Amino acid sequence: MGCEDGDCAHSWHYAPYRSLYGALELGRGVAVARLRHQRQRAELVYQCCGRDTRWDWQTDSRSTYLARLLRDLRLDVAPLIAQLHACGPYRAWLESDPSDEDNQFDLAVGVLTTLARAGGGQAREALRRYIHNGVRWIDALTTLTVEWPVEWWDDLWETAAMRVGVGDTAQLWPSEHPWSRWRGRDARLDAVLGAAVRSRSPGCVRRVSLTDASDADLIALLRSTDTDAAAMGLALGQIRHRGRPIPELLDIVERLAPARPAGLFGALRTLGPQVLPLARAWAADADHPLFRNAPHLLAEQGDEQDIAVLFAALDQLGDEWCGYDVLTEGLARILMAAPPAAHTDTRAMLIRRLRWLTVASPHSYERASYLRSLLLLDEERTMEVLPIHLLDCEPSVRLLAARHTPLTDDARSWLAELRDDPIEDEDVRLAAAERLPA
Repeated sequence: MGCEDGDCAHSWHYAPYRSLYGALELGRGVAVARLRHQRQRAELVYQCCGRDTRWDWQTDSRSTYLARLLRDLRLDVAPLIAQLHACGPYRAWLESDPSDEDNQFDLAVGVLTTLARAGGGQAREALRRYIHNGVRWIDALTTLTVEWPVEWWDDLWETAAMRVGVGDTAQLWPSEHPWSRWRGRDARLDAVLGAAVRSRSPGCVRRVSLTDASDADLIALLRSTDTDAAAMGLALGQIRHRGRPIPELLDIVERLAPARPAGLFGALRTLGPQVLPLARAWAADADHPLFRNAPHLLAEQGDEQDIAVLFAALDQLGDEWCGYDVLTEGLARILMAAPPAAHTDTRAMLIRRLRWLTVASPHSYERASYLRSLLLLDEERTMEVLPIHLLDCEPSVRLLAARHTPLTDDARSWLAELRDDPIEDEDVRLAAAERLPA
């Protein structure tokens, strides 16, 4: 797994996770601590700002992590501003901008927006100037109106009214900030926003509400061969939303499985232990449509007899990285419920896997899950390393560490930083404040 030896099919691969640069790419706290003592290597931060090294750009976090490094190491943000302007107009993936193939634009906007919140005047003014003259100004404006207080961007309405055109309607969401706030201030802007509303109307499909449908009605919809995919997804979504088991779903799941309709897995989760016999059968049949989903159901509801299947599912993930959290959480739950003397080798093997995932996985969003499992299985050793996770890239990891870390000298210092940092998430700041003496 991974690209440790470079022997892979990828055109680019992560640096070794044991190296400073590799730890920095993965957003680990140890990289922050080491750079504070090796400031001569601070240029590595620019390399991570120049290429988005997150495994999943949608869920993994880096903006606060990189912004803190730039601020605390007193690095010039000019290269990041130049990177912002170097990116051309947004294009679909197959025609991607060569200056933005690695998400350089969104990464730069995110880091600069965060730096501005930390009091970075240069970053704030650079983004405001970009709204006046940047190519992807609408994308940047959308981000900063979410992240900044309204008084920092409200005066940009005149620039937006002057620059926006009918060709921009696909990028505009009139019901959201800043457009909903600015509507009515300028006739030309209002005309473009009206065109944006109309352009979406023909493509909008009116959804039939199933809120008042009975459980029997939902099952009848799923049984009917006349139900289209959209309605089927709505029915399954409603079952998931209600969160209570509807046993009749078990009678029709085999008919639904080949099509794998949206929402099926979420609906199956509501069945709880009732789904176990089927899930075990699916997990034993590699040709079954739900073969890959079955271990996740077993992770949530299974017991000791499912341990081998869950480990096999871990091995099947390979380089996909996503999904280890659900499987390892399930294994940790099962092993903790077993007698202490049982499955000692299995427990040790899972602990080794979790330790490795914690330091080596590029999918940082799952790191908090690995740590929670390790606190269950190997509390003493995990508590020893927990302080360094106060510097992690993921707010969920920092929150976990803030709540549970032993109060070493380093931990006290880092908790004080989190408590007083204006760019830290509010729940992390509160947790840090609760751990420190008055």
